[in-house]
Amino acid sequence: MTRTYLVRPFNKAAAFCVAGATLAACGSFARVPEQTYLGASYNWAFRDRYPHSDRLFNAFDYGHAILYEHLLRDAGHPDAAVRNIEGREFDFITQRLLVHPPALPLEEHAVGPTYTTLVPELSAVFDWAHMLHRQLYDVLADEKLDSAARDARAQQLLRYYASRRDLALSKLPKSMSLMEGAPYSLVFRREDPKFNGLLWSYHWYQMAVYDALLATNDATGRHQNVDAATARFWTLIANAPAHMPTTMPLAAAVAPRFAARFPEAAIIFDNLHSLHDVVADILASPTIASHDKRRAILRAVGTFQDSTTEVISREEWRSMAQDMGVEKMGGVAPTPARQPGM
Repeated sequence: MTRTYLVRPFNKAAAFCVAGATLAACGSFARVPEQTYLGASYNWAFRDRYPHSDRLFNAFDYGHAILYEHLLRDAGHPDAAVRNIEGREFDFITQRLLVHPPALPLEEHAVGPTYTTLVPELSAVFDWAHMLHRQLYDVLADEKLDSAARDARAQQLLRYYASRRDLALSKLPKSMSLMEGAPYSLVFRREDPKFNGLLWSYHWYQMAVYDALLATNDATGRHQNVDAATARFWTLIANAPAHMPTTMPLAAAVAPRFAARFPEAAIIFDNLHSLHDVVADILASPTIASHDKRRAILRAVGTFQDSTTEVISREEWRSMAQDMGVEKMGGVAPTPARQPGM
């Protein structure tokens, strides 16, 4: 059965008024060149072999965009923001969108017109990292590729990702100070703990699927692993927030195989997930004026792109992930089917 998803629209005139007023105070913004998949034989392999997980990833894209949209549009009305985010949107996502996820990715600008108009550069940074996610899943899902070929294709994808220096996040690990040490830090998770837990459950699942695919080369076993990760995801978001992660999932703890084999990719995704949290905190913070939100977000993006700010070693990155407690992150990715040495 085919389902058609109509994104519930905001009043566009009001949306562009909110963004326009902020932009007028901040000055001009960049027009970001579009990006596209690196063409290869493995394109869409994950979608073909694991269609339900692929659809869940499509649904995940809605969550961050609608969150940022509400935080902007409900600015100055914190009670309304909490009601919309923790109530209406959380229920819609967990009871409808994730239960019947869309077959194709959602258009982010349709979901969050105010957010994507205010900071199109940020939206492009997210899109570029999400594209890397999707293409790495494709490489690992393509059973025609042997282990060496997968490694080579993954490195090619990382070079392709890094070629967009205006969009690529750093491949160097960053300390938690960027996410938790600013004056505005932790605001969002305190005000909207269920929705924050939902987003962290998304991040857990994205990492867990990598380990599900890396634990065995057997097609049946891989499906068992992905199914186990999916079942754990549903457990995490059931009876919210009882089972949700209380600490941001980090790749080295949740997906140790992935972090060991593709550390640069794992670090990029940890930086991506941290940036998602930082943006939510900036938008939720009452201490940052509306006309300063765009500037603060772009400054934060820069710190996650550079090779100097709050950089730590890979050893420190792995230790940090273990010390923070994997059980608080949702647990290690379940892999009931695994081959020795993998």
